[in-house]
Amino acid sequence: MTQFFKFAVDQPFPLPVPAQEGATMELWESGLVVLIQMPGLKKAELDAFQNSFQRYSYLESSGPIPVALWVFDFPIPHGPIETPFNGVIVRQDRIENFLDNSGGVKNLVTFYLLDGKILRAIKARGLHSEAMELFQATIRRQWEIGYGPEDFNRHLDGLFNFSTEELFKMGKEFKF
Repeated sequence: MTQFFKFAVDQPFPLPVPAQEGATMELWESGLVVLIQMPGLKKAELDAFQNSFQRYSYLESSGPIPVALWVFDFPIPHGPIETPFNGVIVRQDRIENFLDNSGGVKNLVTFYLLDGKILRAIKARGLHSEAMELFQATIRRQWEIGYGPEDFNRHLDGLFNFSTEELFKMGKEFKF
């Protein structure tokens, strides 16, 4: 049975929230979501989030474990955020539904901006189909290879030797 949740701005987020500052990407039954945790959120950062990003990049790491990494370039003072995705830990039925392009490529991503446990803003954004197809190809490779969380984290840690700006440049850039 499907469970429903009410998401209301300036109210507690109805699901578990990331404990650390930063962004995480998840695949929910409703689609792709990015949870951005910004404790002590300032008005200028909220405004930058609401103005949204005009460019982003997608990167699939090289090496034996394909790490999917998005960098969304929000305006200053919010700034760019990177968010990796590990498809192997997602339920198979959700992955299969996401990869099914028979009705068209699923390109909508919903962003939730959190200040601790409080939801401060929601933004849904359609990404380029080409970017989503690259992302889907990475997910397929992740499932073909199969690996443990330790392997993924080790390869992800290697990417974080680079700055967010360097990761952006390493990926394929998309603009609106």
